[in-house]
Parts: sequence; C-alpha cells; structure tokens
Amino acid sequence: MELNMNGMTELLNNLARLPIEEEVEKNALNKATNVVKKAIAEEAPIDSKNPVDGASLHKNIKSTRYKDGVVSIHTGGAYHAHLVEFGRSAGSKYALKNGKRQLVTWGATNANPFFTRGFGKSSREAVEVMGDEIKKALRL
Repeated sequence: MELNMNGMTELLNNLARLPIEEEVEKNALNKATNVVKKAIAEEAPIDSKNPVDGASLHKNIKSTRYKDGVVSIHTGGAYHAHLVEFGRSAGSKYALKNGKRQLVTWGATNANPFFTRGFGKSSREAVEVMGDEIKKALRL
C-alpha cells in the first residue's frame, strides 16, 4: 500500500478511506494541530507595551483536542482577535461613563491576518506530519 498526500483536502479524503484506527487518526490530527497552532502563535502580533502580559494575543492561541474527527484552533480569551485579523473601520457611539453620556470614538485599524498567514505557512508541514504519523502506524 502506498500513501501519497499533496494537500489538506486530499489528506482528509484519504483519511476517510484508510483502514486506520481512531487512535491513530487522533494522534495524527493532534500533532498536525500543534504544528499549525505554533505557526499561528508565531505570526500573532505581540503587544509592544505589555510583551509579557498573559492576555497578549500570541499567548492565547489555543486548540481543542480531537473529538468526533474534529480539532479546532481558536484565540481563547483574546476577544479582540477578530479586530486584529480583519481590521475595523473608524466610528463613534455614545456610552455611559460615570453616569453621564459621553461620545466615544475610535480610529480605523488595518487588517493583520496573522491567523491566515500562520495557517498558510504551516499547512504543508501539518500534512507531512499527519502523513508521517499515519505511515508510522501502518508500518509503511
């Protein structure tokens, strides 16, 4: 049996057809997830004002473990990650501050697609890691 994989879609299609145990699939997906998670964390911007802050975006890249064939990578408690990834337009609104209505304004932010860059940079390596893990389990 030969196992060749060129892309993420092809890999997932091949996984569905292979006679592998769920534990092997779980290990392969978890190892590939760690590769992608590390690459995304490296691409995430670091807050220059608080570089050691535990709430920094690069420290909040998390992954969920394998369950029912699914693993996911997310930004954990970094509630502002979508604003960094996609940017935002300028705006204003009235908000209560100390019991008074005040106008709050914010400026535009350019998009910094760190998540997209990290995934793109690591997807080939993740496919290789998954393939190697499966080959090792199938003794190929």
